[in-house]
Order: sequence, then C-alpha cells, then structure tokens
Amino acid sequence: MKTTSIVIIIIILLISILVVYKYKSKTKKPKSLKTGGLYTLQSKDGTYGVTKILALDDFTVHARMYSNTFNTKPTKINSSELKFSIGHAPMAREGFLKDKQELLKVEKVHESELEGYHYYLKATRIQ
Repeated sequence: MKTTSIVIIIIILLISILVVYKYKSKTKKPKSLKTGGLYTLQSKDGTYGVTKILALDDFTVHARMYSNTFNTKPTKINSSELKFSIGHAPMAREGFLKDKQELLKVEKVHESELEGYHYYLKATRIQ
C-alpha cells in the first residue's frame, strides 16, 4: 500500500510539472520587434543580409530588404549606406520571428522609405 501511494504521488507530480511547462511555453511573449530596426540573418551560404522594419501591425512586418551581403555579421552599419533590393515587402510577423533575425540597431524610418508602404495601405484598404 505504501509503495502504491508513493507511485501515485510521483505520477501526480510529473503530470503537474508537464501541465505547468505546457502552460508556460504557450504564454511566452513573442520576441519584440522594433520599427526602424536593422536586422541581420545568416543565409545558407554563410553570408549575412540586412532587413529594416519600416512599420509593424498585429500580423504583418513591413520591411525593406537590402542587396548588400557581408561575409561576417555586420556590426557598424547604416541603412543610408546600403542599396535596397526591395523597397517594401509585407510579410507575416510569425514568419519574420521564425527566421530568428538578429537586431543590429534601431534607426529612424524616413518618409522617403515609406513610399511602397503607403501604396500597400492604399491598395489594401477595404471600402
């Protein structure tokens, strides 16, 4: 009888730990993204690319992507010195977070960078 009670207590403790772990993993806050953030991601060939977040909403990251690539992770970088390949690309926030891009720094977003974003807003406005 005593052994059975100990086994039941251990099982209850294990189930409690699993429930708490599951709850905590579901309630983790998503990684914070920053408007104006310059992010880098290492590609499969080992080079690094740069993306700048122009705007954010609940579901979408509006980004500018640069054609410059770097053999090592850039540390001191300014978007004004880069050549963009895509002026505005809306992408799922969840997908951007899955890529595990690394924030390098935060810059001001200039009005001239938002032209494509404004076209996107106008084109997707529900009337």
